Amino acid sequence: MSFKSLQIRYQTARSLPAPYSYYYTLTINAVATNAIQVEFAITYPDRADIDDDELIAEGYTRDDDFSWSGRLPRNWWETIDNLVRKTRLQPINEDQLDEDDDFWDITVEADGGTKTQGKPAKADDWQYLMQELIQASYESVGRERAFELQYLNFNGLQGERELRLTASFAERTVKIMSIEDRHEQTKTMPWSTLQHVMSNVYDHDYDPDDAQLKRPKRTGQWLNLGGDEWYDISGLSTLIKTLGAL
Repeated sequence: MSFKSLQIRYQTARSLPAPYSYYYTLTINAVATNAIQVEFAITYPDRADIDDDELIAEGYTRDDDFSWSGRLPRNWWETIDNLVRKTRLQPINEDQLDEDDDFWDITVEADGGTKTQGKPAKADDWQYLMQELIQASYESVGRERAFELQYLNFNGLQGERELRLTASFAERTVKIMSIEDRHEQTKTMPWSTLQHVMSNVYDHDYDPDDAQLKRPKRTGQWLNLGGDEWYDISGLSTLIKTLGAL
């Protein structure tokens, strides 16, 4: 049975200190044409005693608390509904939570009005999907851009190939444009493609000090992750194989 509404309360483990700790509330309602209406609010507590310089060094600001209300399209409803259907909720007992345990409280209302409440028996799938949904909310208000990746393969006399991947978390779509011998080709890929690509891309560290700040023009394999930096990945054969297969 499909879900009608979904409420989530989540808080990071007590052992995770500020500025990394956070908690959020999330309400999702199915609406016409099976889109979803989202109400989301996230708070980063206990930062009053942390210097601004330390926050910036960790990639945060003094004003990271965020709330958003809006709609996301049908493919989001389908993805969440699939996860709800295979999720088994267990009773919540906060007294039994260890220092390293995250807090989950999920309430699901089915189409027929039946409600179930608890914590997910397997939280990893929920953790991953909720991070994607948070990214979608940031993208929807322009706080974050869609994920972009460019790959250049300069292969001497054999010419060059350019690949541009754009993934919208708000639309939950992956589009790839490839340019070879001045011919452009655009295609749409399954969302799972992004998960596979990102796991391979971020399996490596990239040193900005070693990057080129202009589009490369010499033989090699080059990667751009949406900024000014181009990284030489000629020695990363597994990553080259992943990008070359797109």
